[in-house]
Amino acid sequence: MRVEKDVLESSWRRSEPEGYRRSRLRGWSRVLMAPLVLLLGLLPLAGSANASAAVPVRVLEWNIWHGGKDPAVGGAQNLPRLIDQLVALQPDVFFAIETYGSAEEIRTGLSRRAGKGVYSATRITSGASDNLWIFTHYPVVEVYPKPTGSVVSDFNLGGVRVRLPNGRQLNLFDTWLSYSNPWIGDLVDENAHNVRAGKKPPHSTADVVAAEESRQLPNITDIVDVQLPRMLRGNTDPTVLAGDLNTVPSHDWEQGWAGCRDHFGMAFPLRTTKKLTDAGFVDTFRAANPDVCSAPGRTWSPQPEYDHMIMPDRIDFVFAKGRTVSTTRSFVVGQRLPQHGPGRFYSDHAAVVSDLLIG
Repeated sequence: MRVEKDVLESSWRRSEPEGYRRSRLRGWSRVLMAPLVLLLGLLPLAGSANASAAVPVRVLEWNIWHGGKDPAVGGAQNLPRLIDQLVALQPDVFFAIETYGSAEEIRTGLSRRAGKGVYSATRITSGASDNLWIFTHYPVVEVYPKPTGSVVSDFNLGGVRVRLPNGRQLNLFDTWLSYSNPWIGDLVDENAHNVRAGKKPPHSTADVVAAEESRQLPNITDIVDVQLPRMLRGNTDPTVLAGDLNTVPSHDWEQGWAGCRDHFGMAFPLRTTKKLTDAGFVDTFRAANPDVCSAPGRTWSPQPEYDHMIMPDRIDFVFAKGRTVSTTRSFVVGQRLPQHGPGRFYSDHAAVVSDLLIG
C-alpha cells in the first residue's frame, strides 16, 4: 500500500498544472514558515541586545577633605595617593565633595588609568570654593539648573543626566548638607560614653533631634520638596543622589536597633534620611547590608584623632530611586592601599562604593 500510495501521489503531482503546483507549494511554505517567523519575532535582534540589558553602574561617593590636600594627610603629596585609590575603585560615577581645586588632576587620572575611557568633570558649585563635582565616563546629556531660594545653594546640591550604554538615562545629584553645632554625632557619642561608664546621658533625645532639625533636616526638606521637582520637571528616569549629609541614618537609630552593642540601648527619632526614603529613595549601603549591628558602615572618621569615638557614624550615603534599579553590593573604603604602606588614610571621610544594576 505504501508503494501504491507513493506512486499515485507522484502521478497526481505530475498531472496537475505547473502553475497550480507552484501556487500550492508557496501556500504550504507560508504555513510552515509561520511558526518560525513567530519565534524569531520573540527573540531580541542582535543589534538591539544592549537596548534591553541592565547596566552595572559603580557609584562612588567621597568627601576628599580639602581637595585631598589637607596638611594632616601630607598636603599636596597626598592627592596622587588619593587618585590611586580612585583609579583602583574604577567608578562609573564619582560624586566628589570638598573637591577644592583638584578636579582636573582627578579627571585626568581616571581617564588615563581607570580603564573605562575618558571621564568628564562637571562642576556643580560655582564661585571660589568648588565643593561639588561629578565625574563620569558616561555621556552627559543635561546639566540641571542651580537651586533657587535661600535654603540651599549649589554648594549643597547640583546634578546632571547621563546616557547609559543600554540607552536609558540616569539622573545624578551630588549633595552636601550643612554641618550643625552642636553636631548630632558628637551628642550621641557623648551619651554613649556616659552610658558605658554607668552615668546618665548628658543629652536628651530632644537635644539630639533639635541638633538635626537646625540644619540637616531643613536642607534635605528643601532638596526633596522643592529643588528636585523643579530640576527634574516630571522626569522619571532612575535617580542617584549621593553625598555627605552630616547626619546619621534615621533607620539605623530606630528603636528596633537599640540593642546593637554600640548603641547602648539608645534610639532617636531622626528624620533627615527618612525624608529621602519616604520619597522613594533607597539607602543602597543598608539595602546591601541590612543588619545594622554587624555592618554599621562607619564613614566618620578614619583619622586617628577620632579613635576615641564609640559610635560608628555613617554620614556619607548613596541613595537610589527607580523601579529598574537594584543594589548588588555596597561597601565602605577607609584603609590605605597596600602599596602605599602604613600611614593616615587619604581623607577624614571613608568612601562609599555602591554597585547598582540599572535596567
